[in-house]
Amino acid sequence: MNPASARQCGITMRIPALRNVADQALDFGCTGAYKADGGAVLSMDFQYDISQHYEGNQHISFTIENVGIDEKISSGKGSIFRNTPDITMPILSAGAAYANSNCGPSTMTSIKRIQGVNWHGWIAERSFGKNRPDCKLDKEYTSRYRCIQVMFGNDTMTAQLWGVCLLRKKYMNVENGFSYDLFMDMLLSARFVNE
Repeated sequence: MNPASARQCGITMRIPALRNVADQALDFGCTGAYKADGGAVLSMDFQYDISQHYEGNQHISFTIENVGIDEKISSGKGSIFRNTPDITMPILSAGAAYANSNCGPSTMTSIKRIQGVNWHGWIAERSFGKNRPDCKLDKEYTSRYRCIQVMFGNDTMTAQLWGVCLLRKKYMNVENGFSYDLFMDMLLSARFVNE
C-alpha cells in the first residue's frame, strides 16, 4: 500500500497484486485525513477497463475516523451498525447500503464478528432474491456475488465500508470484478497506524 496514503488515512493493509487492462497496479488513494473533522476516505477503483461500462459498484471505499468503534456505534451517528439492548451482536442501521436490489429488499442478512491485528468489528452480508416474478436481478445482486458492509475499529479509530458487491468465486484478476476472498485477505491484514 502506498505509504503516503497509509499515513494520511491512518491504516495499512496488504493489497493483492492485481492489475487493470493498462497494466497499472491497483492501490488505495486517500482523501482527507483521519485526524481531521470528517475523517478520511480510503478508496480503490477496481474497474478493469475504464473504457467499458460495468454494472454495479467498481470501488472499495472505507471512511476512516479518529473515533473509537464503541463510541461510534453507541452514538448511532453515521454508523453502519447499531447496538440493541438485548442482543450481543449489533444489527444494521436503517440507512445501511444495499437495503434493496433492483427487484426489491434483501431476503436475508447475516452478520459475523471479524478480528484483525489491532481491531475488531463486524461484516454484514445481504442476499437478494426475486421478490417479483417479472423482475430479473441485476448481475451484482445474484448468487454470483456477495454484497457486504463492514465496520471495524479499536479504542481510537473506526473504518466503515458502506457497501460493495464482490465476486463469490475467487479470481486472481479483476477482469470480472473483485473477489470476496481477496478482499477478506486484504481486510484481515489491515492495521491502524495509531497504535
